[in-house]
Amino acid sequence: MKKTFYSLAYLSFPLLLFACSFNGQDGAPGPPGPPGRDGQDGRDGQEAYVFEYEGITFTSPAFEVFLEFPVDFQMLESDKVLVYFLWSNPTVDEVDIWRLLPQTEFTDFGTLIYNYDFTVFDVALFLDGNFNLNALSADYTDNWIARVLVIPAQFTNGRENQDIDSMNYQEVMEFYGLTDNDIIQVK
Repeated sequence: MKKTFYSLAYLSFPLLLFACSFNGQDGAPGPPGPPGRDGQDGRDGQEAYVFEYEGITFTSPAFEVFLEFPVDFQMLESDKVLVYFLWSNPTVDEVDIWRLLPQTEFTDFGTLIYNYDFTVFDVALFLDGNFNLNALSADYTDNWIARVLVIPAQFTNGRENQDIDSMNYQEVMEFYGLTDNDIIQVK
């Protein structure tokens, strides 16, 4: 009889362990893990990035420019990209005006659209219009400055405050905790 009792107790002990729960989790909590690595200079790690490209010129026949990400930057398939053009002349205007692409301009020749698409390796900027783009003057095609903002999907899908105006460059920078010091110049 004792043998049967001990055998049943021995066999039922694992069942008791599996039936226990702690704060909704199975089993007892384990020891705490080691702390995570600190960000650069003790700051939290950066999650959104902004790259600046200068001297962008659209030329015939494709009127397309590829902006490659730096080789040490790795973008994920789930990340999103916003592209802003410097629309004002900083030497004339007191403040820079950044416009989110796509942008539509109505020229003497017809409708012109500045647009983009992206991969994990680069951003393709291109012009589209309902007229021959060769008719455009240098004012429309030469010496653009672009800022490319890469946003991890966790921000676009999981942030509580989705009332951000992505058309407003300054608001977007503030929302993602970026300053002018975080802008990476790409040559």
